[in-house]
Amino acid sequence: MIREYYEFIKDYLKLAELKTKYIVINILSAFFYKGFSILLPLIGSLIIKYLTQNDAKMTYICLGAFFVVYVLYNISLYINYKIYGFNMNFCYDRLTKKVLYKLVSVDNNFTRLISKGRLMNSINSDITDIGDMNDRISELLMGIIQIVAVLIIVATVNIYLSFMLILFSVIYIVVRNNADRKINYYHNKVKVQDDKYSTLLTQIISGLQEIKTFNMLSKLINKLNIIQKNFTKNYGTKREYYTIRENDVKIIIYIFRFLLYILLINLVSVGKIDVSILVLIVSYHEYLVIYINDLIKSTSAIREVNTAVIRINDILNYNSQEIKFGTIDTKDIYGAIELKGVSLKLKRDVILENINLKIDTNEVVAIVGETGSGKTMIFNLILRLFKPTSGKITLGNTNIFDFSKDIYSNIVSVVNQKPFIFNMSIRKNLDFVDANIEHQISACKKAGIHDFIQTLPNGYNTVLRENGSNISGGQKQMISIARTILSEAEILLLDDITTALDPDTAKLVPKLINNLKKDHTIIMITKKPDLMRSADRIVVLDSGRINDVGTHKELIERNEIYQMLQARKSPSRIGVFNND
Repeated sequence: MIREYYEFIKDYLKLAELKTKYIVINILSAFFYKGFSILLPLIGSLIIKYLTQNDAKMTYICLGAFFVVYVLYNISLYINYKIYGFNMNFCYDRLTKKVLYKLVSVDNNFTRLISKGRLMNSINSDITDIGDMNDRISELLMGIIQIVAVLIIVATVNIYLSFMLILFSVIYIVVRNNADRKINYYHNKVKVQDDKYSTLLTQIISGLQEIKTFNMLSKLINKLNIIQKNFTKNYGTKREYYTIRENDVKIIIYIFRFLLYILLINLVSVGKIDVSILVLIVSYHEYLVIYINDLIKSTSAIREVNTAVIRINDILNYNSQEIKFGTIDTKDIYGAIELKGVSLKLKRDVILENINLKIDTNEVVAIVGETGSGKTMIFNLILRLFKPTSGKITLGNTNIFDFSKDIYSNIVSVVNQKPFIFNMSIRKNLDFVDANIEHQISACKKAGIHDFIQTLPNGYNTVLRENGSNISGGQKQMISIARTILSEAEILLLDDITTALDPDTAKLVPKLINNLKKDHTIIMITKKPDLMRSADRIVVLDSGRINDVGTHKELIERNEIYQMLQARKSPSRIGVFNND
């Protein structure tokens, strides 16, 4: 048991990285306020003793000592609360940033292993729980000291009373600690179901439009009910043990208290102890119950917080495919981006096989193919979200993994089919890339969204709702394109950007791409025939391999897959493409 808690504390300290001096202050302030609280009943018994002996001088001295100790107790308690708040804020701020930095550095497999619901619960509650750990550790240490100190004091008064309180302490700690362990076990099970519930609710909120369109609510509620049933079962069992801890265990207190009162009455009646000692023992028994309860609460809290520590460490220690960045930090890079014999295997699945493709500067290349042919994975590789199993990708004859993180993100930028817009003004959304308003206006003009922004009541200061829900999907996409243009990246990855655009806006995209081509190399994934035709070259993918490369004119004459894509149909095995 001692080793178990030692490991818990060691893992916590390694994760939290609190400053040593603040840990020491926390423990010392707890030591003093706990110590002073032990002295109060002792001084109280002395006041009664001297009062019954009509010794006014010693009575007032003890009253003065009681006042001083009480003041020192409150000062120590105040310091403990203050340092607790500091440690809590320090831990919360540090861990939140560590988790966020980790989230932007991991590959896409991460969210397959750790759900979004669990991530949100970890950020919202686990980190807060960990912030409590330092206080729980000091409470644990001081609780042990308090119990031992009380038993020693009682032993100096009467050895038999001391044995009785030791027996009570051992039985009470064992029974209550067992109940707490069961509570912690089922608490972990409840957490798992809570993660599943949060994940599904997040998905429901994100897909409200599809849920309404396809009348999915009843089936989703059935899934929620299954999770809720498991949650209720585990939570109910947890509450049963909670009831044992909070109610049934109290029977032990009442039995020992009854026996203690009988023993005290007998000792007083035969003159072995006086009334002051009786008051002292009764007070210390009450305090002992409080100290043991606090001790068990601390051990229970430490076990629960250890669950939070494990969950946060699962995030921070994820490294199965963590990408390591290089040190090249120059932006003066010229030349083609080239995939040389690139293959990618995830677990046992071959995603891409022997991809050889060179894309010249200021060239527009369209990557097309059936759903699941590997188009998006090529983007993921270029974005360094994954590392090729074999082969390499070069930019200007330099391996892309040799560039530093900041430099490469400035060179390569992506526009996703579902871009994310923050709940702030258009200007602030663009500020993340470039805060110069003139540059923002220029980028928005190139993207064809400036005139629309000017029609808004507050122009560029218009606050967008969460994920831009108060503007159309097409307008959100054009703001995203403007944000990408603003980045001054040399290579633009366009991931099916016309999906959310209305037909009239979509017609403007080929012209936009032609204008961007003057300053950028453009690689785009698209299902739109007109965008395919606007590309300098088209790469046809099939089952993770390059099936053909050529111009629209060349491919329309010789490639069956491309012909079907142009006709908006794929080979019969996958049916017809969604025409958005």
